[in-house]
Amino acid sequence: MTVPASIPRGLSRAVVVAGAATAVGVAPGIPGFEGAVMPTGALFGFGWPAFGIVGALLLDRDSRSRLGWSCAALAVLPAVVVAVALASGGDPSRWARVEHAWTGLGVAPVVVAFAVIAWGLDRPADRMSRRRLVWLVVWSAGFVTAALLAAAGGGPRVAATVEALGAAAMAGVVFRLATVRELRPVDEPVLDAAVAVLTLLAGAGAGTAVRAVGQRAGLPGVDVSGVFAAVVAAALVLPAALWLRRALLSRRYGRGTLSPADVEQITADLHAEADVRALLSKAAAMIAAASGHRRVEIVIGPDAPEPPGHWVLYPLIVAGTRAGTVFLEPRHPEGPEPWQERVVRQLLPTVALMARAVSLAVEADHARRDVARHRDAERARILGDLHDGIGPVLAGMSLRVRAELRRSPTPLLEALAAELAGCRGDLRRVVSGLTPSVLDDTDLSTALARLVGTFTGQGPSVTLDDRLETPLAAPVTVAVYRTVAEGLTNALRHARAARVAVAVRATPGGRVLVEVHDDGAGGPINPGVGLSSLRRRAEELGGTLDVAAGPDGTRLRLELPA
Repeated sequence: MTVPASIPRGLSRAVVVAGAATAVGVAPGIPGFEGAVMPTGALFGFGWPAFGIVGALLLDRDSRSRLGWSCAALAVLPAVVVAVALASGGDPSRWARVEHAWTGLGVAPVVVAFAVIAWGLDRPADRMSRRRLVWLVVWSAGFVTAALLAAAGGGPRVAATVEALGAAAMAGVVFRLATVRELRPVDEPVLDAAVAVLTLLAGAGAGTAVRAVGQRAGLPGVDVSGVFAAVVAAALVLPAALWLRRALLSRRYGRGTLSPADVEQITADLHAEADVRALLSKAAAMIAAASGHRRVEIVIGPDAPEPPGHWVLYPLIVAGTRAGTVFLEPRHPEGPEPWQERVVRQLLPTVALMARAVSLAVEADHARRDVARHRDAERARILGDLHDGIGPVLAGMSLRVRAELRRSPTPLLEALAAELAGCRGDLRRVVSGLTPSVLDDTDLSTALARLVGTFTGQGPSVTLDDRLETPLAAPVTVAVYRTVAEGLTNALRHARAARVAVAVRATPGGRVLVEVHDDGAGGPINPGVGLSSLRRRAEELGGTLDVAAGPDGTRLRLELPA
């Protein structure tokens, strides 16, 4: 049986010490509550024990907190001042002696207190630590300034009130700075103040102008008119000032969210035929727009590459598997702000699913390409068998039949010679449709012209309308050539057509369109091996192949991405 470790109960020694320091700091001021009005000497030290409470809270979190011990030490300051004042003698009234001691110290206790607090804070090794120190300096400067103004213009009573309230407020500020995880840059409150000042100045300027014009014109109620104009002007300027503030912060940190208009603008050029990998750049653009990063890139794959420079890396995990990586270049050398990081992490699950989908689509595309390569290899093998096997056999048979026909011509030999010639022509066209070697020495337009020329004198009249201006990818070129060859062969064999029109052109959407239209009998379409193979190849390339028969003949239509 395992005996559980003992759990500490009650308050820690550090918290007890901080509580005792608070009590010591409060004790000298307790007699000041005897009268109706607290003596000025007691009021000077009334706010300092708040540091003891802050110290206890910080030491409860971490008993070794240097800042907690510093605050606990500051809580004893009123007792120290009272003890020194009472020991110095002089004025018979003890509170008068305490007041004289506080007045003689001036702002020295405040300055010492902030020096002690600054020593207790973490060293400014990172961005948040530096911001804590900067905010402490700002509040310290404000407290010292207020204390100096109160001492110079308000007398001891006002100075005591300001010091008591300021000490309590600074204790709260110290606790806030020590416990908060995220701090705004100092220039952002300045921006907020600028918005407020701009609004007030606009209102005051408009009100003053209206009042001055009304006085010069001798109108009644100029004060009311001026106030009304000031309120209206401020109300009109405030939305513009807030919009300017949002624009500046959005440029620094991003918009935080994506509106439907943002998504529509980023994905405007996506369409069904677009490369699926374009989704990666679109997702990167969305992350950049939402989080305010300078650059965002997405890489798919299980590997964890090294990010360049000060870029930040986020893995994209789907079902425990790394689907890719997001690289972000923050605007600040020390990395993104915490709220920017939260925005990115909210988008990561969606981006991870998209990266996985793109990865699967790329793998499927590679698989289709492998299938196409294997099919081309098999076609090459069949081509070799036809060219080296059946081709020579038919040629030999044709020569023997023609030789016998010259010695003893008969109708049977003449028919057999004609059929053998037709078989050899069909074989040449089948071989021409199977192999892309016809495209090795020339371009697609010339190859199509030669293919159409082989049908001259074979029956139907064939016309070619070629409007291709730019070269196509190699697999697309082969598919176009084979489709035209299959369409012409079918028109010759089955359609009994008088005219066949071949049209090849590029469309504005980056597609290539092929049509083979004959004026034959049409009728039901029973796709054979050739059409089925062409349809599979078209689908592998991201296109379509359709065959339709109507009253005006049969139309074979191929559409592929160029």
